[in-house]
Amino acid sequence: MSREQESVRSPAGAPLRVVIGVHDGGISGVNTYAEHVAAAAAAASVEVTLLATHAALALTLERRLAGTGVRVVDLGLGPPTAWQRRLERLSPGYAARRLRAAIRLGLPRLGHYDVAHANHPALAAALRPLADRVVVAAWFHPHAPIGRAVATWEHTGRRFPRSAAMAVKGVLHYRNDVRGYRAADCAVAPTLLLAEDLRRAGIPALHSPPPCRVVGGGPRAERDGDPASRLLVCSGDLAHPRKNVALAIAAVGLLAARGRPIALDLVGRNAGRLEAALDRLPHDVEVWRLGSLPPSEVHALMRDADAFLLPSLFEEWGYVAVEAALQGTPVVSLPVYPFPEMLAGRLGRCASGMDALAFADAIDELLAAPPDREQVAALAEERFGLATVGLRLRRIWEGPLVPAAPFAERVTMPIGTAHPAGNERTR
Repeated sequence: MSREQESVRSPAGAPLRVVIGVHDGGISGVNTYAEHVAAAAAAASVEVTLLATHAALALTLERRLAGTGVRVVDLGLGPPTAWQRRLERLSPGYAARRLRAAIRLGLPRLGHYDVAHANHPALAAALRPLADRVVVAAWFHPHAPIGRAVATWEHTGRRFPRSAAMAVKGVLHYRNDVRGYRAADCAVAPTLLLAEDLRRAGIPALHSPPPCRVVGGGPRAERDGDPASRLLVCSGDLAHPRKNVALAIAAVGLLAARGRPIALDLVGRNAGRLEAALDRLPHDVEVWRLGSLPPSEVHALMRDADAFLLPSLFEEWGYVAVEAALQGTPVVSLPVYPFPEMLAGRLGRCASGMDALAFADAIDELLAAPPDREQVAALAEERFGLATVGLRLRRIWEGPLVPAAPFAERVTMPIGTAHPAGNERTR
């Protein structure tokens, strides 16, 4: 058989052994991905090891993953200093070199695995000595240097010199990704759109949405006859241009002007930098600036919200949208990647346009005819839960790397929502 058609075969009766990494402790969806993929793999009866850069982080991950069966290994690199974190933010190359150094440091203690699954494509070559097959996560759409630079310029507010510097950084990320894809056996894309994009570029790619693990839960808070529609916005940095929170605030003002009572919860840093937009709201809009909160409190707010507002101009993957949907809360987004595909069905609604009026109309329509919350949670679990995605990833890890026919996955669930180019998509 050709390399593309070979399957991973463990000895008879032996569990599939997968190593996942590297988690470096930074607050990012890429690290969340590594942690949740490890949990999903364990749910699929895979013997799974998660790599962490240093001992304190390994202990934290062990506590968070207690009871899942995930083994966490400290690579022994040591926690990053403040200047190292600053360099990692400025230089994708430096960040990748540091993680590759961590893998090399841990190689003598790690043994051999059937599959290595990297959360960063740039780690593929470093993980190759550990496994028979190397799979990497793909993130950014479009997969093209000019497209990535233009998209990054747009998403970061088109402000010189910051946006120009971010566009250059985006191209450097692209170069790291290309090297990683070449060193890997397969890329796993979070959306069908990106999987198709990569395959058109000659990269073996399959689609699997990132799994999402929500710990805990509970009933919704009692409203006590409160007629206000409760809306929630959550972002690490509420003032980041890509998060576009000011547009959501403007949309809330339009809803209030139509006579709808509104309570708005803002979770995240830098709400004070949105005061100009908040000052324009009608006085009867109730606004709560809640700052940064632990996940359990955010999830409780999600359960209490009538809608989760996500006005981002772009996300590589909207983890927070999945978390809201798993709590039964529908999501309202702009019609940009990746939300038309993510929110297909009854998980939420994409606005018909990019302005505050279109966003307000989408919120209004959802509040007027809300989906059944139990159905929202069940659909989100079916699509993004550990059990479903764990089995899908296991099939990718064990099976042939390239589909028999191009885009063969696109055969079931109708998306029913236009992607940014305006075309109907199926899944």
